[in-house]
Amino acid sequence: MRKEIRNEILKEFAEEIKAMVRNLLESLMREEREVYLGEHPTKANGYYTRDLLTLADSIEDLKVPRVREGDFHPRILPYRKRASVDLSEAILVLYAVGVSTRNISRFLEGVYGAFYSPQSISRLLAVTKEEVKSWRERPLAEEYYAVFLDGTFLSIRRGKTAKEPVYMALGIKPDGRREILGFWLFGAEGESAQNWEEVLKNLRRRGVQRVRIFITDDLPGLEEAIRKIFPEADWQLCVLHAVREALNKARKADREALAEDLKRVYRAETEEEARKALQKLRERWGVIYPKIVERFEAKAYALLAFLRHPKSIRRYLYTTNQLERLAKEVKRRTKVVEVFCGEEAVEKLLYLVLSHLNEAWGARRLRGFAEIEMGSYHADQTH
Repeated sequence: MRKEIRNEILKEFAEEIKAMVRNLLESLMREEREVYLGEHPTKANGYYTRDLLTLADSIEDLKVPRVREGDFHPRILPYRKRASVDLSEAILVLYAVGVSTRNISRFLEGVYGAFYSPQSISRLLAVTKEEVKSWRERPLAEEYYAVFLDGTFLSIRRGKTAKEPVYMALGIKPDGRREILGFWLFGAEGESAQNWEEVLKNLRRRGVQRVRIFITDDLPGLEEAIRKIFPEADWQLCVLHAVREALNKARKADREALAEDLKRVYRAETEEEARKALQKLRERWGVIYPKIVERFEAKAYALLAFLRHPKSIRRYLYTTNQLERLAKEVKRRTKVVEVFCGEEAVEKLLYLVLSHLNEAWGARRLRGFAEIEMGSYHADQTH
């Protein structure tokens, strides 16, 4: 009787894990297709089904996304019909959602017919931990044209569950190739100037000597941290966020007209034209919305910094959209894990997601950078 109960419990546990693996694989494949569609002129074209041998037994009728044109194949999915997913990555996912090493071992033995002791699984996880550390501390290039700084929040359990900031940095090299520079966790205290300074010191320590321009939101202490660690760099505030914030403070009836006048500021060809547009903004809206106008005037040096850079790449520099896209991918690819069981678990899964994206993004150059002769270009550093 005890054996039957044990087998029933084991069966239920196996089905839960199998469902989780299916959901994870299908979710990641859908997001891979979204990335592919963003970089190729084609459209989504439904799904086809296939079977896949995994640690959670065989998964039948796995929904694999496809596109109308192009050679798209999810990287996470093996090409062979019934090839198994990688053992260490599967164990890592189980660990990230809080399954203990003892239960992982019991599941593998009962369902897959293979014995992995809790100690051997711990060793596998330890190897992965070293891989994570190596990737996060890898040497970086001496020069990046642009570096985007921002963060996102993930739920982590440390006794109690709390949303904690994950600091992230994305760089664009002078040749237009993007590189995910790293991610950092400092606990549940929220974003702080001291933490951003530590992020910048980490980049400097790993080899970054020169950055043309940093693109960020107006986070407390971030401008001071940039000035301290990279004093020669320009600092660009995200224009789109500033405009959105301004429109949210305006009456609904005024938003369309105000948006057009703000657009004339950041769509200007030169700083001189932008400042003339700012003057017209004051003349029209200064009495009605004095705080909005005063903010744009006070922060003009940062909101218009991108105009000191070549026209061919300005579209990448006036907004944090590049990093927002990365944060969105992190959210999508980790949403199967509603709450991480600890800092180590979130670090390992972030490593899997970000290192994979880094490989894909680094293979493609952004348009416009090829037109710049880096040796002869010098940005005006007057702030």
